[in-house]
Amino acid sequence: MNQTVLDSSKYILWIHEKEDSNWQWDYYFTWGPLIKSTSFADHDGTIKNGRFCLYNKDGNLDSTGFYDHGKKNGSFFKLKTFTPDSVKTLMQYDYNEDSLVKSIDLVAERLKNKNSDTTGITKSEYPGGISKWNYYLIHNLKYPDRAVTKEIQGQVRIHFMVDTAGNITDIYIYKSVEYSLDQESLRVIKNSGNWVPASKDGFKEKSYKLMPINYKLEVQ
Repeated sequence: MNQTVLDSSKYILWIHEKEDSNWQWDYYFTWGPLIKSTSFADHDGTIKNGRFCLYNKDGNLDSTGFYDHGKKNGSFFKLKTFTPDSVKTLMQYDYNEDSLVKSIDLVAERLKNKNSDTTGITKSEYPGGISKWNYYLIHNLKYPDRAVTKEIQGQVRIHFMVDTAGNITDIYIYKSVEYSLDQESLRVIKNSGNWVPASKDGFKEKSYKLMPINYKLEVQ
């Protein structure tokens, strides 16, 4: 990509240092969704390190996984968008030091476990439940001027993990709309404090959440 002024650009690239000292490179359509979000151990972007996310043209997550100093380690996931609001995870690929050790058909796994016993399982949630979460959003969510100026609306979805102590970690964009809306959504999630962790049979467990954040302009 060649450098130009904002209003003449088709893409923007935002490079920033994260709390874990990795450098994140986010590629956006200038007035649209994420194209990809990548993480490197160095500012110059030569050593892949951390979560990588690729998105389709509508801003829905297409695939994601972790690199450890240039090598695939852990689970990579492949997703498919069926409708704008329906994205399903299809496959899981487990890697160790860049070598594929296992592939799992998650569609088949969900069918197999469709009637599994959920007795004793409590999902993680914001303290006080959905009503308190909505109250938190009303008093903390701000509609960014950048999006207001261009009349950009939509629903951003943020994916994150709630650990057994209620801390939220591994926060990333699952559905992107536009740079400023995405960043505001990440901000309110990161600042939401500790959540109530999930539990099974009385024992706390880590869990994963997918939270929608809606942006709609008032009709004048």
